[in-house]
Amino acid sequence: MTTAPPSAAALPEEARQALVRELHLALLSEVGARSVCDHLRRRVRDAALDAVLARVNEEGATVVEEVQGLLRTLGAAPRRTSLRRRVLARLLASSARVLGPAPVVRIAQDASAKVARWYLQYAWFLAGHGALEEARTCQRLAATKRLHADSLAAFVHRV
Repeated sequence: MTTAPPSAAALPEEARQALVRELHLALLSEVGARSVCDHLRRRVRDAALDAVLARVNEEGATVVEEVQGLLRTLGAAPRRTSLRRRVLARLLASSARVLGPAPVVRIAQDASAKVARWYLQYAWFLAGHGALEEARTCQRLAATKRLHADSLAAFVHRV
């Protein structure tokens, strides 16, 4: 008889709680990233950047759902949204009127790269505890965020 592979829910309690805290932070970052992309799209005139922001926002919805799923697997109740993050994102995107879009795109690019590193750390942590399915999810999330960072980086000096 074969046994099912361990899941993230079987992590030691202290480790599970630490990962839940980290994933909550990542979820808030994703909510903010989606909001920045959505608001910035309304302020850019570059059609190619608009297309990238639309794709990042759309894929961001999937990322949010996956992070929420990971949190549920860990027994946590994920947030659906964050008013504070959405308001701050709107203010950041609004600064593009004065500063131009480049600094805002740069901030979004840096944030995507940072969150990609977080997801890789989560994947390594989960794999070390035998939660391979969840580790693969985090690897996919990291790849998505890395792609977002690379896509946005192409526009930092262009806009």
